[in-house]
Amino acid sequence: MSQPFRFGFEGEDLDDDTIDEDDGEQEGNVSSAAEPHLPTTSPRLHGLDGLLSTLPSTISYNTLHLRGANDVPVASIARRELFDIRAQLMAEDGNPEESSTVGLSTDDILPNIYEGGLKTWEGSVDLANYLKAHKEDLTQFLSSQCTIIELGAGTAIPTLYLLFKHLLFPPAPQPQNPPRKTVILADFNPSVLQLATVPNIILNYALASESNPPATGDINVDASLLQSLRDHLKERNIHLNFISGSWSPEFASLASPSLALSQTSNGDCLILASETIYSPTSARLFTQTLFNIMSRCEGNGGRSRALVAAKKVYFGVGGGVDEFLHAWRNIGAEGSIVWETEGRSSGVTRCILDVRLRSELGGVKHDD
Repeated sequence: MSQPFRFGFEGEDLDDDTIDEDDGEQEGNVSSAAEPHLPTTSPRLHGLDGLLSTLPSTISYNTLHLRGANDVPVASIARRELFDIRAQLMAEDGNPEESSTVGLSTDDILPNIYEGGLKTWEGSVDLANYLKAHKEDLTQFLSSQCTIIELGAGTAIPTLYLLFKHLLFPPAPQPQNPPRKTVILADFNPSVLQLATVPNIILNYALASESNPPATGDINVDASLLQSLRDHLKERNIHLNFISGSWSPEFASLASPSLALSQTSNGDCLILASETIYSPTSARLFTQTLFNIMSRCEGNGGRSRALVAAKKVYFGVGGGVDEFLHAWRNIGAEGSIVWETEGRSSGVTRCILDVRLRSELGGVKHDD
């Protein structure tokens, strides 16, 4: 059996106190075992209604704060409590995909079995903070017809920020007939989509109408709440899709049909990803899939851009930013570090990469 990767969360989720812009020590060590060539899991497309039907009647949540200058909270995102996921799994009569301990123990990643989606990774918070700080740069995507894809979404913190702070509840008045937005959330494990991704969408929708919601609590999930979400998505012309399974050409094909959004106008594509290049195998599959999706988008006349959050080096397994950028440039594309935090000598530097098929990219911005 494949050796697990341990990133040091010890079975608990990331909280505000864990995210230190100047220190990556909490990441721990990644298993140094050689990574085997693993079989792939066929990708599958999941509809919103099917996943909504699996929700429990009550969901417990906590709140993650995005922070701006001087560490001041600037936005809040609700996410499902891990203990609530445990409770649902224990209440169910078996889990055909994986045991109730996978993803909730000290093993953060079991390659090709569980890819870490139940927990919030530092990179996803970095990426959400970056989106918040650079929202003006994303206007070309958010104000026009487009597809937003989060690869390795898990708890989906970056997409939740865009969905609830800009798309569903825009800060400025919007046209009566808004341009279509397709949002695709993808994770290796379908159970992660069921247990974390979709519950987090429901939580943030339910709390959006409250001016000062409690930092922790429970949300009752009933038919009226689910129908209200469906109606609001339809009103804003937002279409949610979900994909599970391995990154592959088949995966890219499932994601790509929605890129050609109409007969007369093809949309742009914004791809988000966090902690997806932690090993050579993962980085290779991610690079190929990313290139495939972006090529299809631009082949349809759209613009494409990807923002990838990662650690500079993943000690022990060979993954890292330099290797990814080298592979990305070898296929004729462009990439640049646009943000990084400088950790102490014993810590791990975290980065955000802006990768494109064609464009001029800026240089690195340090987070001081």
